[in-house]
Amino acid sequence: MSYPIILCEDQIVQLNQLETIIQNYILFHTDLFKIQLKTQSPLEVLKYLEKFNPKQGTYFLDIDLASSLDGIDLAERIRASDVQAKIIFVTTHDEMMPLTLRRRVEALGFVTKDQPLDDYRTEIVDLLTLAQQRIDATRESQSQAFTFSIGSQTFSIDKQEIELIEPSDLPHRVLLNTKNGHYEFYGNLNELGEKYPYLFRINRNCLANLNNMTEIDFKSREIHFGAELSRQFSIGKAKKIKAQLKL
Repeated sequence: MSYPIILCEDQIVQLNQLETIIQNYILFHTDLFKIQLKTQSPLEVLKYLEKFNPKQGTYFLDIDLASSLDGIDLAERIRASDVQAKIIFVTTHDEMMPLTLRRRVEALGFVTKDQPLDDYRTEIVDLLTLAQQRIDATRESQSQAFTFSIGSQTFSIDKQEIELIEPSDLPHRVLLNTKNGHYEFYGNLNELGEKYPYLFRINRNCLANLNNMTEIDFKSREIHFGAELSRQFSIGKAKKIKAQLKL
């Protein structure tokens, strides 16, 4: 999976220079990023946001865009659409930095154009590295969480708390057992198994987090989660369970 980079700079020479620096970084450092849009027009960025609804994009924006929208206006629109956006201003107007703080666009960085090319390139590369580190940290955090909704309330539970999930007696609902409680919500075992690959299908009606089991008996085919919770796995699952547990 790659994350989009969007470039918006009204001066074509500077736009091409920025693109070259970023493409070289991608070529030699990471396949996490991909330049999805390179434009001189902030309106094209808005069209891109509306059409593709990107998440965790990295946006390089000039402030003076020779348009009815300046870079800070555009950053506000980006932040409203892509809440985890990494926004980097590339401009000659470093006096505008305090305004970006007052407008609360939460810029990742502010690069001035009127500096030696090597210094300019180094700042861009450093900010791309920082953006990648932030995205990696977010992905790791998300991979540790199991999220679901009950009514208007959304819950996020660390995967270390998850024991097993099975169908509820009510249609289209599932029951979640955790170390600290039980939850019932609308869900589908097949979809949950695809979304959370650490959940193992021990039988047709049960997804289990094998990392949280306390005991397994291959003769009785019982998996225990503490003294009061256990489920039986299907005969054909024994070999896969052993492989999963590296037994």
